[in-house]
Amino acid sequence: MSKIVILGNGYIGNKINKMFTEKFNINDVKHLYNYPYQKPAELKETLFQDIRQEFINTGTKWIVNCVGYTGSPNVDGCEDNKQLTWDLNVTLPTLLAQFCSDQNIKLINITSGCIYTDTNTPYEETDTPNFGIDSNDYGSQSSWYSKTKHALELCLNGFTNVYNLRIRMPICNDFNLSKNYLTKLLKYNNLLEEVNSKTVIEDLITVINKIITVEDIPIGTYNCVNPNPLTTKEVCGILDKYNLWNPHWKFINYEELQEHITAQRSNCILSTEKSRLYNIEFPSEADSLHRLLQEK
Repeated sequence: MSKIVILGNGYIGNKINKMFTEKFNINDVKHLYNYPYQKPAELKETLFQDIRQEFINTGTKWIVNCVGYTGSPNVDGCEDNKQLTWDLNVTLPTLLAQFCSDQNIKLINITSGCIYTDTNTPYEETDTPNFGIDSNDYGSQSSWYSKTKHALELCLNGFTNVYNLRIRMPICNDFNLSKNYLTKLLKYNNLLEEVNSKTVIEDLITVINKIITVEDIPIGTYNCVNPNPLTTKEVCGILDKYNLWNPHWKFINYEELQEHITAQRSNCILSTEKSRLYNIEFPSEADSLHRLLQEK
């Protein structure tokens, strides 16, 4: 009998499973990692059949969904794989939400806050996305990735069993992971000098554990990012203190970045006021960065 089921064999799914079992000593966790997560047709045939057979009426209370497609090597890849992106970012989690609703299971869905753009004002969970399915802000269309994430929120809004956790620019202290924001900073020579909300994954997992443990935190969408976001230069300054540096760094503006990308990028700050209200606010970005790098 497994109280918590984790779906996904990528960066975040593996981290959640590791922290749940090793840090929080949760024994009743099942990680479904050995599935064709990048092949939606096969996935729907195998995953849902196995979940139905194994977990119906077995006491499962929570499913944490980390399945999604962010593009390879970055979100530009979503422009060339639109059907795959839609299947994994919209269709699959919507079907999963319906399945969980039918079986009285609560779903924690890991999604993205990259559905807004403009760093002047923090976006709250109730703000209408301006970088989503019908966006034409700033004279350019939003990315296909952002469109799918907005579409998913519209699909999940009608469910009363879903926690939709928005993350951005995930950070951890494993520099072998290509999706790690810090790995990207060290890898790229040209860096966009901007302030953006980011998510330290250890802090995210601590919040997920609190949601599962406390159980009276209201259902709904939450911005799961670290407060007091830093500029790119400020993050690089912290990396430098720990002898992590790229001597070829050049800081560029968004207009210069557009010469090197296919899809437009979301640059935004997400409000953490709702998370603070329900006592699931993260530590500040600077505090968490120093903690991670000291542990490296």
